[in-house]
Amino acid sequence: MEASPLLLASLQQLPSYVTTYRFLAACYAHMGRLGDAQEVIKRVRVLTPDVLDSATHFRNPEHRELYLSGLRLAIRHTL
Repeated sequence: MEASPLLLASLQQLPSYVTTYRFLAACYAHMGRLGDAQEVIKRVRVLTPDVLDSATHFRNPEHRELYLSGLRLAIRHTL
């Protein structure tokens, strides 16, 4: 996926921005990189107790579901 390198570059600039970690975890989960997704979720948990956000910022319901399904998959594999 093209998104993961961009997300990693973004984290170099703002390493404490939780939203980017959430997107990266969802991205990795959809790519089947569940080990990487788990590591990212662990980092999110260090930064905030709110691992799964509401995703109300997405206007397109398909985009929201893609994001949330990836994030849920990443979370499920860290339990």
